[in-house]
Amino acid sequence: MALVKKPPIVVILGHVDHGKTSLLDYIRRSNLTGYEAGGITQKIGAYEIEFKGEKITFIDTPGHEAFSKLRERGSKIADIGILVVAADEGVKPQTKESLEFLKSYQVPFVIALNKIDKKEADPERVLAQLVEIGIIPEKWGGEVPVIYTSAKTGEGIDELLETIIILRDIYELKTENEGPASGYVLEVVKDPQRGLLASLVITQGKLTIGNFIFTASAYGKAKFLEDDLGRKINEAQPSKPVLVGNFEILPSVGEEFKVGLEKEKEEIQKILQEKEKEYFKKFIFVSTETQGELNLIVRADHLGSLEALDKILTNLANKFQKNIKIIKQDLGPLTSQDIDLAKDFNALILSFNVKTPKTLITSLQNLGIKLIEENVIYRLEEKLEKIITGEEETKKMPKGKLEVLATFSKTKLKKTIGGRVILGRIKLGDKVLILRNEEVVGKGKIISLEKDKVPTEEVKEEQLCGLIVETSKEIEVGDIILAE
Repeated sequence: MALVKKPPIVVILGHVDHGKTSLLDYIRRSNLTGYEAGGITQKIGAYEIEFKGEKITFIDTPGHEAFSKLRERGSKIADIGILVVAADEGVKPQTKESLEFLKSYQVPFVIALNKIDKKEADPERVLAQLVEIGIIPEKWGGEVPVIYTSAKTGEGIDELLETIIILRDIYELKTENEGPASGYVLEVVKDPQRGLLASLVITQGKLTIGNFIFTASAYGKAKFLEDDLGRKINEAQPSKPVLVGNFEILPSVGEEFKVGLEKEKEEIQKILQEKEKEYFKKFIFVSTETQGELNLIVRADHLGSLEALDKILTNLANKFQKNIKIIKQDLGPLTSQDIDLAKDFNALILSFNVKTPKTLITSLQNLGIKLIEENVIYRLEEKLEKIITGEEETKKMPKGKLEVLATFSKTKLKKTIGGRVILGRIKLGDKVLILRNEEVVGKGKIISLEKDKVPTEEVKEEQLCGLIVETSKEIEVGDIILAE
């Protein structure tokens, strides 16, 4: 079978906050139509763009150190790497780690010297730092291209994409675009409506609806295919990122997948019966001479996130000599079964990048079960560390949450406001916390409450009301009032 030019699969690596996500966002926005750019809702871990008639696939990898496994897998799967280094900060720990991944898998790469628009940018200093870790820029006689870029102004973006195409041609990246597909699992998710889904990137062959797909730990039939823009497609060729449904058993992230015959299913089932699934059983992190114990129920959006949380929890257990037990961990939103487990084991619930169903909020409140809900990994880590060290008590779910929509009269100790209850309910006499930008700025007490200009004892979720809060602190539009 004849080989054809392969659209390059590119991984963007680098230290946290050096602009990887901003760079990728700019590339996507500038190489998609307005309709498509506005309609990007898929989170499948990879994105396809078209630049001057050439298709390029980008693998998205988070920068926090907890996501090192994701970065390693990205390097394994990619044809070309972009190592992003901020021109104002230079070489950092994840810069070095990312470089090791690229070298380990012999991935040719280009340096994006990003944030070149900042007044603190010092490219010559950063180039010298790169030489110290073994990267010799082309302009200094080496082989590694260095492109000055700005995700803010767009400087260097076209040159960066052109360099990727040049590297594709230099390294003669080719593949088969016909025959059974194979490639890698990028991410997996449990969708309440659609079942077990996986995002795949194809390295060779063609994947079509109806294909039987298997990995070392899972199998399923491609009942539907969606591209990175959420559009239904009938087939996908090399380098194409695609969401596939449905798997009968959840695959592991990073596994190689192949298309085979469904008659092989029985043999695969026998192999799987001898294996234990890694992520959906009781985990226990134990450190020697432990001081106290913390039970957890963990929920996350993807397997890659669970891996990152595992790493964080292991580090915290060892750092603070804390016995941390994961009673259960799974993908997707919290369930009533999780709440039962949390009650039985007196467990704290961690929810990363998934929204807790409103129907379960009341149960959490009534049972006094504690929840940490975050979508930024380092914030979750900070909150856990404060809980473990006793710097911050875990908070029970608030009884009610109100968004301030208007402010009226005020005195030194009384503030009259209007708002909407956005969670639970608030009552006359409730003690409250005043939050601004997620930070507590004051405390108070509800001493007057009206609904439809009629005095009332209680206002429920989604209802508008007027209230007087006894507090010495100022209250502003946009503040959040939490009823404790």
